[in-house]
Amino acid sequence: MSFLSFTTMLFLIFLAVFTVIYYMTPLRFRWLVLLAASTVFYLSAGIEKMPFILITSLLVFLSARQINKTFDALEQEADEKQLTGKKRMDFLAPVKKKCRNYYLIPTIVLTVGILCYCKLGASVLQILHKNISAWTISDVIIPLGVSYYTFSCIGYLLDIYWRKQKPINNYGKYFLCVSYFPQIVQGPIAKYSRLSDELFKEHPFNFTQVCFGIQLMLYGYFKKLVIADRLALFTDQVFGNISKYEGFLVIIALVFSSFQIYMDFSACMDIVQGMSQIFGIKLENNFNHPFFSKNATEFWRRWHITLGAWYKDYIYLPIVTSGWLAKITAKVKETKGKELAKKVNSAIPPAVVWLLTGLWHGTGWNYIVWGVYWGAITISATIFAKQYRKIADLLHINTTTAAYQYFQMIRTFFIFTIGRLITVPGTLKNTAATIAQIFKCFNPWIFWDGSLYKMGLDYKDLCIVIIGLLFVRKISMLQEKASVRNMIANRNLVLRWFIYYAAFFAIIILGLYGSGYDASDFIYTNF
Repeated sequence: MSFLSFTTMLFLIFLAVFTVIYYMTPLRFRWLVLLAASTVFYLSAGIEKMPFILITSLLVFLSARQINKTFDALEQEADEKQLTGKKRMDFLAPVKKKCRNYYLIPTIVLTVGILCYCKLGASVLQILHKNISAWTISDVIIPLGVSYYTFSCIGYLLDIYWRKQKPINNYGKYFLCVSYFPQIVQGPIAKYSRLSDELFKEHPFNFTQVCFGIQLMLYGYFKKLVIADRLALFTDQVFGNISKYEGFLVIIALVFSSFQIYMDFSACMDIVQGMSQIFGIKLENNFNHPFFSKNATEFWRRWHITLGAWYKDYIYLPIVTSGWLAKITAKVKETKGKELAKKVNSAIPPAVVWLLTGLWHGTGWNYIVWGVYWGAITISATIFAKQYRKIADLLHINTTTAAYQYFQMIRTFFIFTIGRLITVPGTLKNTAATIAQIFKCFNPWIFWDGSLYKMGLDYKDLCIVIIGLLFVRKISMLQEKASVRNMIANRNLVLRWFIYYAAFFAIIILGLYGSGYDASDFIYTNF
C-alpha cells in the first residue's frame, strides 16, 4: 500500500499541494501536474513496483501504435484501389491476422503473465517455499493497482485492434491515463476513450465543483473511518479466531462484514470521485447503492460497475459473437432441441465471466467457488425466468407491491452475505469451520447479556455504527432521487456551513484514531 494512503494526513497535504500547483499552472500544461502527482503517489508505494507498470504501459503503448500503423497503411492502399464490401474485408484480412498474431496476442499474453505472476506468485511460493531456500513469500512484488491498470491496458489495446479508436502518440499522456493516482488504488477501471477526454480537457477553476468534491470526500471519509473501520474491529476479531465464537456471534459478524465492505468500497469511490472533482475531472460511476437491488443481476450492475462493463465489452460480447459458441449452440439445437440450445447459449458466456471474476478477486479455491456461486444464481435467474414468473402467478404473489420489493432487497442482501461466507474466512476449510460454528450453538442471549460489547466494540461504538448505517441509508435513498449536494447548495448559508462543520467534526470525533491505531487499507486495494 502506498505511504500516501487516502486515510492519512500526509495524503491530504499531498493533495492540497498538488491542487494549488494544478490551478497555478497554465491550462494546457495541467496534465503534467497530474502526471507528476501520479508518479510521486506511485513511487510512495515503493520504487521497486514502478518497473511493472512502466513495462506494461510501454508495451501496450508501442503495440497499439504498431497495430494502428499497420492497419492505416493497408487501409490507405485499399482506399486507393477503391475497394469496398467483401473485397475490402478480404484485402484487409491478412493484416488483421498479422496484427493479431504479431502484436495483439503476444502483448496480452505478456501483460496477463505479469498480472498472474503478481497475483499467483505469493500463493505458489506459499505452497513451495519449503523447497525454495532462496525465495520467501515477500520476494513477490505486488504493484499498486496491478489488476486495475492491467485491465485498462488490455481494453485500450483491444479497442485499437477493433478500430474503435485511434492510439495516442504521447507516452506521457498514456501513462497518466494508466497511473492516474485517484483511481489506481481501487478503480474505477479506466476506459481510455472516456478518461483521456477528462484528463486532457482544459479545466478552469470552479469554486462550486471544488466544494462539491470536498463534500463528497468528507462523506467518503465518514463511511470509511466512522463505520467501515469500526465494523472491521468486530469482524476481524471473530474471523481471526473463529474457533472461539459460535451461533449468532458468527452470523452477526457475517452481516457486519457485508456492511463493512459496502461502506469501505463506496467510501473509496466517494473519495476518488471527490478528489477528481476538485481537479474538474469527472470519473465514471463505479458504485450505485447495490443494496437497493431486487435481484442478483441488478446487484452486479450496481456494484463495481466498471469491472462489469469491462467484462461485458471484452469477454462477454466477444464470446456471444464467437464462432465456437455458435457451433456449440447449433450442435445442441440439432441433437437436443431449440429450447436447450437457447439455455446453453445464455449460460456459457456468463459462466466464463463469473469464473474469471472469481479469479480476479483472489487465487484460492474459495474465490473459484465464489464465482461459481454467483454465476449459478445469475444464470439460473436468466434461464428460469419464465418458471419463476409462473410460480409467482400460481402463488398469487403481487410482485409490484412495496412490501415485495423490500423483501427482494433483503433477499439480495442475504444472498450477498452468504457469498461473503465463502471468501471472508480465507479458505474453504475455514468456511466449513465457520458454518460448523454457526450451528454449534443457539445463543440468542448474546443480545442482552453484554457479549456483543466484548467483540472489539463497546455499547457506544455499536450505537455509532447503527446510527451511521441508518444515516447512510437515508442519504442513499435521497441520492436515488436527486443530488444531495445540490440540495445542500440550495440551502441558506448558515445551514450549509452547519452541515459542513457537522460532517467534518463527526469524522474528527467519531473516526478511529489514536496511538496504536492505523487505518486499514481499503478492501478492494488487494484486488
